[in-house]
Amino acid sequence: MSSTVLFEQQNGIARLSFNRAEKHNALGHEELAGIEKALESIDETTRVLVVTSESGRTFCAGADLGQINEGLLSGERFQAATNLIAGLPIPTLCVINGNIFGGGVELAVSCDFRVAAEDIMMRVPAAAIGLCYPIDGIERLVNRLGVSLAKRILVAAEEFSAAEMKALGIVNWTSPASELTVVAMEYAQQLASGAPLAVRSMLRIIGEAESGSIDRRAADELVALCAGSKDLKEGLVAQRERRKPIFTGQ
Repeated sequence: MSSTVLFEQQNGIARLSFNRAEKHNALGHEELAGIEKALESIDETTRVLVVTSESGRTFCAGADLGQINEGLLSGERFQAATNLIAGLPIPTLCVINGNIFGGGVELAVSCDFRVAAEDIMMRVPAAAIGLCYPIDGIERLVNRLGVSLAKRILVAAEEFSAAEMKALGIVNWTSPASELTVVAMEYAQQLASGAPLAVRSMLRIIGEAESGSIDRRAADELVALCAGSKDLKEGLVAQRERRKPIFTGQ
């Protein structure tokens, strides 16, 4: 793991954090490799991934433009990391605790849920610098945010405040910066408390629905698997006994 990408797992929650404040948490080869290594090391007891940054005014500036200009990094290399995040079988929560630019926006949108500090702003300046954003990233922004908003973000290169991001659905909610970590971790714990089998199943089906093609047979099998699971029995008993369920993912 690189010193510019930090990773830890504890009590069902994994935390992936960018630690390159002097470069606005831009992601180069070292950072992307660190992200990939972290994602590969997520163990089966982890039920949610939190993505954030350690410090600095910028949460993430996307791909390292210096390395791109030198021909050392491609947009596809960056895209591979965001695709991994988007494809995880556990819920992902992006905690945007600083300004967010370029590919950092697409990385955040790759997560299932997003919370932002109230005093931040975002912009994707691809069109302003002559860059055509990678195809997978464009598709993800269109699928998750809609065609009109994707055009405003990518083609018009508009700047958005945190309040505008919330109103447009780019983030799910905002919080005062001083309360952001507490609010985010409370939500992460809520996500982690869900039945793993049901959560994984619904994330998979939602992902297929997003791409416009649900494998109905496979989806029916997942629904049936959850219906006959020990977790469902435990959830119903716990509800009847008015206690928190203890799920095992079976």
